[in-house]
Amino acid sequence: MQRFAVLALVALLPACATVVEGTSDTVTLSTTPAGATCTVDRNGERVAAVSATPGSVRLSKSRHDLNVTCTKDGHQPASTTASSRFTGATFGNVLVGGVVGVVVDAASGANNRYPADVRLDLAENPAAPPPVAQAPAPSPMLRPAGHQRLQGPGM
Repeated sequence: MQRFAVLALVALLPACATVVEGTSDTVTLSTTPAGATCTVDRNGERVAAVSATPGSVRLSKSRHDLNVTCTKDGHQPASTTASSRFTGATFGNVLVGGVVGVVVDAASGANNRYPADVRLDLAENPAAPPPVAQAPAPSPMLRPAGHQRLQGPGM
């Protein structure tokens, strides 16, 4: 029975990161203010979208970074890069001598990880400048009360 357990463990080692870390990540996108629409691109290709933040997307792992862009009416668009980071689980393959495992982890992307949360602040669009106050239109000249029109000879 112990031999079977040891053999099963050894069989799992050749793709340590694939088994331990998996081949996909969940990334939560949030914005201030909430309710923005976000797109996620990787290597020039759209891989996910969120119709209203906060929201989560499940992505296959890759060594390529994610480009996240969020928009919301009344606010300026915001973008950021979510970097893919190398994980240490692959080192288990190197230590045990599992060259095949290193190749499997690299091919599946399992030796990389995306951040769990991506947050963006959306700045408000500057308000339209206030209308310029115009001076009131001149009114016809009124004579002050109590003044009479002067009449001269021949008028």
